[in-house]
Amino acid sequence: MKLLLLIFLVQSVLQTIYLPASQGAVQPMDVRLIEQTCKQTPLYDVCVSILKSDSRSSKADVTGLALIMVDVLKAKATGTTNYIKTLLRGNLKGDVRRGLSSCADLYNTVLEADIPVAIEALQKGDPKFAEQAANDAGIEARSCESSFSGHSPLTESNKSVQDVSSVAAAIVR
Repeated sequence: MKLLLLIFLVQSVLQTIYLPASQGAVQPMDVRLIEQTCKQTPLYDVCVSILKSDSRSSKADVTGLALIMVDVLKAKATGTTNYIKTLLRGNLKGDVRRGLSSCADLYNTVLEADIPVAIEALQKGDPKFAEQAANDAGIEARSCESSFSGHSPLTESNKSVQDVSSVAAAIVR
């Protein structure tokens, strides 16, 4: 009886120690799917880094991985939009203000049109529309960068959005 109780206690302690640590981790089978999927993208390291860091990847199929990437795209576009709004509140030269205003419109298109279309298309099983919407988001970011005659204050953000959009489009493809 004491031996049975001891076994039960040891098992309980081990489950308490090891189970929480493994619940958020991506399991080996999931890592293979992530790596296999990311090999089909132009930016393998970006893809793997994003998907391995998201706990939803552990239970996702390829469509789920694409949805995660679109969510990351949405977050990056939202962050860029908020940064643009912050910059527009400052004292800016006319050409910089015009560039930022143009970028605000472009990123509004990303958030109000491209992202919702990509999500809906993925949920409905229509990869071509999802791929096009993800590509459109990258085009909008490139257009934003081109809105500045000189130095763009959004270069890093625009590149990040372009990178994630190209990875999302490749996963969908």
